[in-house]
Amino acid sequence: MRPLTRYRVPGPGFPALGIPALEILVLGIPLLCAQSRPAQAHGFAGDHMFISTMLIDDPNVADEASLPTFQFLPNPTDDGGSTSNLSFELDKRITENVGFAISNGYSWLTRPGDKTANGWNNLSISLKYKPYVNAEHEFMISVGVEQEIARTGATGANGALLDNADTGITTPSLYFGKGFGDLPVDALKPLALTGQLSYGIADTKLKYDAASGTYNNGNPNSWSGGLSLQYSLRYLSSHVRDYGFPEFINRLTPVVEMTWSSSASKPNDMATTFLWGVGVNYTADTYAVSVEALIPGNRNTGSHAGVIAQFHLYFDDLFPHSLGRPIMEWFRT
Repeated sequence: MRPLTRYRVPGPGFPALGIPALEILVLGIPLLCAQSRPAQAHGFAGDHMFISTMLIDDPNVADEASLPTFQFLPNPTDDGGSTSNLSFELDKRITENVGFAISNGYSWLTRPGDKTANGWNNLSISLKYKPYVNAEHEFMISVGVEQEIARTGATGANGALLDNADTGITTPSLYFGKGFGDLPVDALKPLALTGQLSYGIADTKLKYDAASGTYNNGNPNSWSGGLSLQYSLRYLSSHVRDYGFPEFINRLTPVVEMTWSSSASKPNDMATTFLWGVGVNYTADTYAVSVEALIPGNRNTGSHAGVIAQFHLYFDDLFPHSLGRPIMEWFRT
């Protein structure tokens, strides 16, 4: 899952990152496909399954969709305004370990005394490659690149800029996941840690006109990233000890997420942000539901707590012989 898109006023989450380098995605597919290795569609590394997180992207390559994700967070200024976003994401495997994703969202920006600014965010596409999974130590790593496509989003209304729609960003990213099933302490075995580190390179560099005191419609380069700490009750009951909890409880995964973003170039018009997410994930056989409270880590992120919720579908279980198979397998006899 990718967070809310960029705002010129400091906003929640970290930027939707993305250089005008779609050719990187296209030219890289044949090489990555040739290097792919067998893997599982769900995010398994050994016995541990990494859930689909909402504030950062998980390290797995899979056939799944988030339909939808809803996010609400009060504006950084304590004026009663807020930012809401309703987004979707479709993830599809090309081979077992190579996949792409398409994501977009519709945002509402409210401010007291103004009409609500609303519109579509810029469309984003991404390519991800998972080169290594260590089942014994429940570890996986993947790399990816995301392109935010310029001029595919709205600029808002009533003078409130909802998204820098005229510019895009390319974001190379590193992802990892580590389960703690190899630890000697039983109570810690259900734990898992996932993370993401990204660097956004702007299509159009941000410039400041000292004479007019204004910026152009560009973006600074930026760093962003995050971590999630998960505790799988399914892992506890299946691989540590069955305490006789109801099946519903055994399918829960309490989770804590943290994201941050900061500028990596000058001049810049973005503030450093920190955002926490605390909640729970319920994973069934074909779908998952997640809800988290959003807690701003500083005043640049938000003035009060918000919420994020997601409904997630697993196509490999819903459509195991069609949409849930890698695209390259569609052409095999």
